[in-house]
Amino acid sequence: MESQIPIFCHSDEQRPCVTICAPSASCECDCDEVRRILQEEITSRNLEVSVGEMKVGCNGECPYGVLIGFPQKGYYYSHVSPEQAREVVTGTLEKGHIIFDLLHVDPLKSTSGRILYDRSGFIAAIDQGFCMVRVAHYFLEFEEGVSCGKCTPCRVGSVELREILERIMSGEGQPEDLQRLDLVCRAMQDAPYCDFARTTSGPVVAALKHFRSEFEKHVDQRVCPAGACDPLGREGEGEKIPEGE
Repeated sequence: MESQIPIFCHSDEQRPCVTICAPSASCECDCDEVRRILQEEITSRNLEVSVGEMKVGCNGECPYGVLIGFPQKGYYYSHVSPEQAREVVTGTLEKGHIIFDLLHVDPLKSTSGRILYDRSGFIAAIDQGFCMVRVAHYFLEFEEGVSCGKCTPCRVGSVELREILERIMSGEGQPEDLQRLDLVCRAMQDAPYCDFARTTSGPVVAALKHFRSEFEKHVDQRVCPAGACDPLGREGEGEKIPEGE
């Protein structure tokens, strides 16, 4: 029997049809078991679907449980159990049905459907095509113009973070820029008038913590590992985060 491309997937798209989070050293969730069952069910049904990787920075708290992403559609399933993994294949991938009990919806946040951030320090992009420097910049742009401007860490810090990240993305970053990112983030976390500066700088802190090697490659090697920053060398294919998404 020939392999079949599920109606849920687009065969002409470069990005994978489905991705899953990977465990961190301190993670106790069932993501390895969910991945095994997904791949087993896909193979048994002879579906032409590869299971890709997310970019996930996790402190081991797993605020969303096991995550399954659908990069071609732009949304996540969260808290997926091994028992539900087969239904993801038979219901969603094969028949195109959305399982609303699993669909990740956060009414308190309005960001890109392909990026997740939690104030515990968790940060994720739905597939490997995202540059985490650009993800950090995206969150700063998202908060632009919201600061009340009362305190220096927030009023000046957010602008400086954005300018440094733009230099790094354009291929003009210097080693001292990474040190400056650390210092500005620390000031915004430790000395603001209110909690807004902590909220604004949090995604940058998380991206630096979990994906520092990507920042270093931008600066030291003039390479964007995701291939998403045009002025830099490219490693593979990547996607730029749409402006204002």
